[in-house]
Amino acid sequence: MSILTPSKHTNLHYSIVNISANIIKVLQECEIIEYNNLLDILKSKIGIDVGEVFISSLTFLYIMQKIEYIEELDSIRINDEVM
Repeated sequence: MSILTPSKHTNLHYSIVNISANIIKVLQECEIIEYNNLLDILKSKIGIDVGEVFISSLTFLYIMQKIEYIEELDSIRINDEVM
């Protein structure tokens, strides 16, 4: 079973692919953003239930080398080398 494979019960609004796309959009505008601020922006844009899929979406983007985590700042930025 894959977390990216939708079923008939999947709410595509809260899918990993949709949340990941929104994360990329926010990062393209802000360039670098703190973890909590990114989560707050997504909650206001998409809905409060985004928190359930947020970590999985960040993990997906990190594995795909689309984002970088900056530990010292507890922030996330887009990986310009891959984009």
